[in-house]
Amino acid sequence: MATEETIYTSPYASFVMGFGYTRLKGNELVYNEVGNRISRLIWESHAPVMTSGFKAELDNSWTISANAAISFSGDSHMEDYDWEKAWGYDGKDWSSRSVHTNTDLERYVNIDIASGHDFVINDATTVNLHVGFKYTNVKWTAYGGTFIDSSGGFRNERFNFEDGERVISYEQRYPGVFLGTEATTKYGDWTLSALLRCGADVDANDVDNHWLRNVDFEEKFGAHPFVSIGAKAVYQVTGRVSLFFAGNFDQYFRRKGDTTEYDMSTRPPEVGSYKDGAGMDLYALTLAAGFKLTF
Repeated sequence: MATEETIYTSPYASFVMGFGYTRLKGNELVYNEVGNRISRLIWESHAPVMTSGFKAELDNSWTISANAAISFSGDSHMEDYDWEKAWGYDGKDWSSRSVHTNTDLERYVNIDIASGHDFVINDATTVNLHVGFKYTNVKWTAYGGTFIDSSGGFRNERFNFEDGERVISYEQRYPGVFLGTEATTKYGDWTLSALLRCGADVDANDVDNHWLRNVDFEEKFGAHPFVSIGAKAVYQVTGRVSLFFAGNFDQYFRRKGDTTEYDMSTRPPEVGSYKDGAGMDLYALTLAAGFKLTF
């Protein structure tokens, strides 16, 4: 999320609150023992989002900031594709597919906290270099839907899940650290800023619950690279009140991880483990508008 612009006068603090729209897309992948992709679940959401942020300037141009974006509900969709050796592993050769238009975004939480230092370039422009911690959590549950299977021939069977029947839940967690830079320029009553952050998650993981099969899978991915890009335009209304429009894009790149399988009725213990058995990625685009108070 884009952090707040820098004011070149005395130390200050500011609070922002905004509302807007977020688009989420997460991929969940399964691989066999020789590395062939045998399953891919595509989770997508278009949802309202609430954003908030705080920034304070400390002594000697040091800064501290915190931001949050929270979303749930909205319009979500999931498609689940499987591949088998008999039909091939190319994307178009999927052997089964389920489509779940009744998918619920249970939560999307994106928070960060950073500490940095302002470097004044000229009377209008400053650059803030900072380091921080970021945590992203997203969870969906798919209900009902349609299913195409190849159990007796290629895509020969079709049926429907019961409406409202809970089929699959999927959660991604990304705790990580980052280095970032933000450039801010002031033009009259307008302040424009651009943000770039690059980092890695220290313990990225996910949980995949298959309710009809009564099994769940937990995957651990270790270090997981990500990048965050943001931009913001702020218009000064009064000495303390401003309006803003902001956009932010987060990309968590795809990575393989190890899988542990559990029977829900007996877990623990585990019933299977698979090295490099899973993959995941995520991107999030957020647009928001709101107000800022400076004090």
